[in-house]
Amino acid sequence: MNMQAAPISIRNIGILAHIDAGKTSITERVLHVAGVREKAGNVDEGTTATDYLTIERQHGITIKTAAVRFIHKGVRFHLLDTPGHVDFSAEVDRVLRVLDGAVIVLCAVSGVQVRTGFIASGCRAHKIPRMYFINKMDRRGADFFAAVQEIAGELGESVLPLQVPTFEGHQWNGIADLVNLRWFPAMLDMSENIAQAGESPASLDSIGLPIDQAPISEKSQRQIEQYREKILDRASMYDDRLTEMIVNGQQISPAHIRDALRPAIQRQDIMPALCGSSFSDISTALLLDAVIDYFPDPLERGCPPAKDLKNGSELNLPAAPDAPFSAYIFKSVLSQNLEPLGWLRIWSGTIREGMKVMAMPARKHVQIQRLYGVNGADVEHIESAVAGEIVGARLSFMEAGGTLCAANLQIVYESFKNPEPLVFMVIEPSSQAELPQLREALKHFSMEDVSLSVSEEKDTGRITIAGQGELHLDIIRERLKKEYGLRVRAGNPQVPKIERLKKAARLADQFVGDFGGERLAVGLGVFLENEKDNNANSLHVASGIRLSANYEACILRAMETVLAVGPCEGWPIVGTKVIVESFMPPGGAAGSTDKRSETAVEAAASSILRKAVNLAGTVVFVPIVQVSVEVPDDWFGSALASLQARGARIEAVEDTGGVKSIVAYAPMENLFGYATSLRSITEGRGVYQAKFDHYGSAREY
Repeated sequence: MNMQAAPISIRNIGILAHIDAGKTSITERVLHVAGVREKAGNVDEGTTATDYLTIERQHGITIKTAAVRFIHKGVRFHLLDTPGHVDFSAEVDRVLRVLDGAVIVLCAVSGVQVRTGFIASGCRAHKIPRMYFINKMDRRGADFFAAVQEIAGELGESVLPLQVPTFEGHQWNGIADLVNLRWFPAMLDMSENIAQAGESPASLDSIGLPIDQAPISEKSQRQIEQYREKILDRASMYDDRLTEMIVNGQQISPAHIRDALRPAIQRQDIMPALCGSSFSDISTALLLDAVIDYFPDPLERGCPPAKDLKNGSELNLPAAPDAPFSAYIFKSVLSQNLEPLGWLRIWSGTIREGMKVMAMPARKHVQIQRLYGVNGADVEHIESAVAGEIVGARLSFMEAGGTLCAANLQIVYESFKNPEPLVFMVIEPSSQAELPQLREALKHFSMEDVSLSVSEEKDTGRITIAGQGELHLDIIRERLKKEYGLRVRAGNPQVPKIERLKKAARLADQFVGDFGGERLAVGLGVFLENEKDNNANSLHVASGIRLSANYEACILRAMETVLAVGPCEGWPIVGTKVIVESFMPPGGAAGSTDKRSETAVEAAASSILRKAVNLAGTVVFVPIVQVSVEVPDDWFGSALASLQARGARIEAVEDTGGVKSIVAYAPMENLFGYATSLRSITEGRGVYQAKFDHYGSAREY
């Protein structure tokens, strides 16, 4: 009798962090410990597998998500390394939709930073189990316990340390595993214990020592006992049998504790905290073990709900290889030979090369032309993949954010919303001969990056690129130069502004015009007001007013046209509520319409609404950003003064062990060029990020 092999266990994890917390270095150490790379790459040397773009290696930051896949201890890992800079937040949002677990990296010196909070909120919104890896324990000023307190206090997370660091004097020398009660030397070279990719490495138990035999101080011993007790208390909350064993003084095995904690971690009732360094094989090996022990396999986590477009109901498919096929296209990329690939999270069923599926919501039949495993810049040809895997695919039709499913299904998974551009810039090629190449390059970039918007005016040929921040657009210009040899000329960056009504306005008027040789008169009375907490414009019809659907559509079109260009500086007007209070149609028949009368109503509405807007007047609002600046103490005064000189309102200053963190708010347009200025002021030691917060008046700053 033929026995079918059991499916391999899978872990889909993301490495997430505030910029410069060390997540890409941790990814490199993971690949080394798993046997994928003989030597871990270095961000500063530009030798990392996931930051493979030239521009990433030069800047030392991740600008687009990279994926790697490997097998460690019999488990297949799909690991996604995401950008840490706020300008590339859209990348992180897409990745969160396909993860089964998140490793959130914190710097042991800086602790919780601005971006950490946004990442934690995103994980909560997508119900992703997560653990905190407190990195850089080998740095001066590292404080694991302070970072844990900040995770609990500032992020509101129910954090539970499963490890504590130990020290010799002020030097970090080891990790105490509180579940297994073993101690591991911090910086031991594990080269001999690292297996080839796919093989099982030697057990960590052969490296560690029992806690009672470890070279640790009395202070560390007390901390180990204190936090071990906390683990037993929390674990017993979820397992009555464990509570009984503790009361009866029975020996508690590591398996008992893991079995009690695992469901709670997967429900996000508990967030484990681990410690280590991206230069430590030991801490990385322990991190991988924790991911295997506590994060769910895709079969356990299941599929997200899908909307069945045939009947509008919610459908939950089983996350099994033999279930009907469904997958989510969470990202589109270009391979090294400029071949467009879709990155798929397979939610259910099995995918094979050559099979035909349905692309939703486009309702197009699509062929799976090629399948790949993705490893940084490289792709590995595969013939099939099953539920839970993340793969690259060449498709006959592709739409990022779309759903692929079996031909007899018509379902869609929740898609992502492209963020509104915050900065735009006009660019042009150095010569007309380079225009086609520039168009092609920007087409490629915007396909990979949903937060990049590209537009070209038909009459002038002027190209405008719009994105999430100054760095975002600077990176695009640098990539045009380095990857395509294009030296574009660029205008100054600008921010999109909005206008709002100064006051409410009421106007009733009559419009008379000649339409197709017939003189028609339309009467319209409107009331306009600003809805302060709303950026959407809306049209309402007062009770008792007879208005056909066609005429209402005409007034709506006129409203959209009028509000698209404000009277103050020509920016769009937002948050306007328009109420139709009276209406006299051409010819006096409210329900009877024809093409000429519809044209007359739209023209009348445009004229009268424009007069009403002018009567109300408008005020310009600009993007206000939350600014996060981190500088060593020596440069704090200069950094603070430079922010105040740009009109920033300082909200908070925190001292985190030799580093000052400044949180402020300022108009975005005041901060153009600030990153370069800060580097100059602080000799390259300052870190700066700005995130859009709201639209406000520049006069307040």
